[in-house]
Amino acid sequence: MRTILNPLRIAINHTRFSLAGGIERHVYRLVEHLLSRGHEVHCFVRRWEPYPHPRLHFHAVPVLPFGEGVKALSFAYASAFLLRRQRFDIIHGFTKTFRQDVYTDGAGSLDDYLAALRGWRGPLKLRPLANLALRHLERRRFQARPAPRVLAMSRLARGQILARYRLPERAVEVLYGGVDAEEFRPATGSTEREAVRCALETPPEAVTVLFAGSDYQRKGLDIAIEALSRLRRPDVVLWVLGRDRRRAAYERLARQKGIEARFAGLERRPQEFFRAADVFVFPSRYDIFGNAGLEAMASGLAAVISASAGVSEIVRDGVDSLILREPEDAGELTSHLETLLDPETRRRLGKNARETALRHRLEAHFERVVEVYREVVDGPAGVA
Repeated sequence: MRTILNPLRIAINHTRFSLAGGIERHVYRLVEHLLSRGHEVHCFVRRWEPYPHPRLHFHAVPVLPFGEGVKALSFAYASAFLLRRQRFDIIHGFTKTFRQDVYTDGAGSLDDYLAALRGWRGPLKLRPLANLALRHLERRRFQARPAPRVLAMSRLARGQILARYRLPERAVEVLYGGVDAEEFRPATGSTEREAVRCALETPPEAVTVLFAGSDYQRKGLDIAIEALSRLRRPDVVLWVLGRDRRRAAYERLARQKGIEARFAGLERRPQEFFRAADVFVFPSRYDIFGNAGLEAMASGLAAVISASAGVSEIVRDGVDSLILREPEDAGELTSHLETLLDPETRRRLGKNARETALRHRLEAHFERVVEVYREVVDGPAGVA
């Protein structure tokens, strides 16, 4: 373990501490990194997985269980109250918070999200009370003075924030997500692939297409299913990671379309599925970043990445991945999948994808986060 001079007392504010889930996994790894560098970490969370460590402390944040909007508001205000009762060098907030020195933004502007949502075909998810609560929290977050330092996970997020709020440009920087390139790596032999394929009842000769992400509609699972149905290839199997309340409806859709699909749910070790798959699809209709895309690239997978996802900002179309220009266009996705049925094309793109992912290591991401902590501590509190 590497220790540092002048360790910081850091508060991490997020709803859950867990390895299951995208932002949850990111927070979990950040906490591990901070502890390994000798810092003291306090997690203000609603739920957490046990993690015994002498410098890690959990603080339970009470939440009122009366709908999504009330849950969000009660978590934000209760955590802000608890944070005021102690002194910290840095408070680092994530989703559904407003009291922080540093804020990691992986959501962008709610109104931009809703504008994108209205353009989707299919049922519109109307949540007026929840949206009212989330909009209130967003305004409190970005209109606070002094302003927090904002780490936007893409140029897309930074642009949305600066367009809607009067923040100094220097207060909002782009810091793309990172990936653990040892954890997410290509398979080293057939054994790793065979274990997952056996568990998912997938023949060894099948071409497996992996989809990973919760909130299936926003992530475009219906488009992936439609695109695969147009391939008319019985040797292609779809694997789905992630959770959604309407999972049963998507399972029915896959059956109706004649697609062999395996729904594995929310996995604590998704890297095993990435190593066992052949192709990765990320047809997201809206994603501020989409770390699953970067994890797929680090795993050496040939991937189709939506242009509506921030992770596409680090991709070279036709070199390390294929860009899906129109996420609603199942025909375009089918064309890309046909290209990736060629093993040599998959090998070439996957090799280049791994090289691109290595330029976005999680270690470097976290080191920059700690540098920002130091900049905030050594200068004025926040950015005036």
